Amino acid sequence: MSAQSSWTAEAVANIPLSLYLHWPWCVRKCPYCDFNSHAAPADLAEREYVDMVLKDLEGWLSVSGGRRIETVFIGGGTPSLMSGDAVARLLEGADGLFGFTSDCEITLEANPGTVDEGRFRAFRDAGVNRVSVGVQSFMNEKLRKLGRIHIADEALRAASHAGEVFGNFNLDLMFALPGETLEEVAREVET
Repeated sequence: MSAQSSWTAEAVANIPLSLYLHWPWCVRKCPYCDFNSHAAPADLAEREYVDMVLKDLEGWLSVSGGRRIETVFIGGGTPSLMSGDAVARLLEGADGLFGFTSDCEITLEANPGTVDEGRFRAFRDAGVNRVSVGVQSFMNEKLRKLGRIHIADEALRAASHAGEVFGNFNLDLMFALPGETLEEVAREVET
């Protein structure tokens, strides 16, 4: 018996369905990043990109087993470069194809150098209910070495806005960087 034949429609129906959507553009490529991401062109062609992602999702309907989506993660790249309208079109399209559960968690990755309170509100209004803020560090020297586009003050401001607008958010921190001490790691977590 092959592994594939052991998957019954009933078994598939009981597996939660999640969706990862990738936005491949950034302000600039960070030197440590291995993800499929590229410096953003002058014209992001958001509409065309969203159209193609939704067309690709249609092709997956036949293997979804009629399941509704329980979680969405919009990663990248820097998805916080998207407009609220593009995020809304993307989420409305995916919901229209598969259907989201009533408690679907919808997360968007945000770079502190590309967001403000208004942008977070646009994402919330588009249907995002959680943000993942790529702080990486609260120390300017580390941020510079990492090639990040933001500074520590922008990271703190983005975290504050995320809490005010969403409540449900996380902050990404890097650790074990070259030369980093345990005291520095503790200070980052405390911050």
